[in-house]
Amino acid sequence: MVSLNKLKILFLVAAVTVILMISLTLFGVAWINSNPGYYRYAVTVDGLSNYTGEPATDIIVPMPMRDGNLVFSEEELQYKQFGNWKSVIVVTPHGKMLAFQSVDANLTDIHAKFFKGFDPGELKLTDLQNESLSPLMSGGLDTPVRWNSSTQEGSNYTSVLFFPEDLIPLNANAPDIGVSLELTVSEGIHHSISGDTFRISIHECIPPEIRGAIPISVHVKKYLDGNWVPVNEEGIPILSRS
Repeated sequence: MVSLNKLKILFLVAAVTVILMISLTLFGVAWINSNPGYYRYAVTVDGLSNYTGEPATDIIVPMPMRDGNLVFSEEELQYKQFGNWKSVIVVTPHGKMLAFQSVDANLTDIHAKFFKGFDPGELKLTDLQNESLSPLMSGGLDTPVRWNSSTQEGSNYTSVLFFPEDLIPLNANAPDIGVSLELTVSEGIHHSISGDTFRISIHECIPPEIRGAIPISVHVKKYLDGNWVPVNEEGIPILSRS
């Protein structure tokens, strides 16, 4: 009988030990499963190879802002070379913006990316309205022709970009210039808990007759269950209309 009780005790101790080891292993895996948060700003301007400009050509786009401050420092944004284009910060009637400058009249497309990482758990999105592509416009700007090439639902606010007046098509069949600006902000993963990920984006096709200050619609989406879902200013998903 004594031996049987000892066996029961030993079995109980072994079972508890195994359970503790499994629990500690799972906890350890969850604790170390972390990915950094980040900001990523991708600027793509396609179709410029079908146009010509002056010896110096500036394409001016909005800059990522958070609560009125630059997401990227001026040092992180300025004087970066992307093919034939160099990034610089310029002052416009609507405030500071990001310009891509080319000193070659034979233009090429623009493909630029800026990235800034944060330690897991460091980046917290307390108010989506603080995240923006600046400048924010309270109303639209007057242009000779209105258009909307975007296929996205809704628009959270309006910003502006600048195309020079001397941006001239090389031939009558030159396509529109495609502009894609995407600011992705992610809280990352902290101890296996996934944070929010949002994308503030602009997608437009600019026809040859539109130049100067150009109003552009800005859309905000949240990454949910493998899909980008439109959200309102508070970050609440907008239900699709059937």
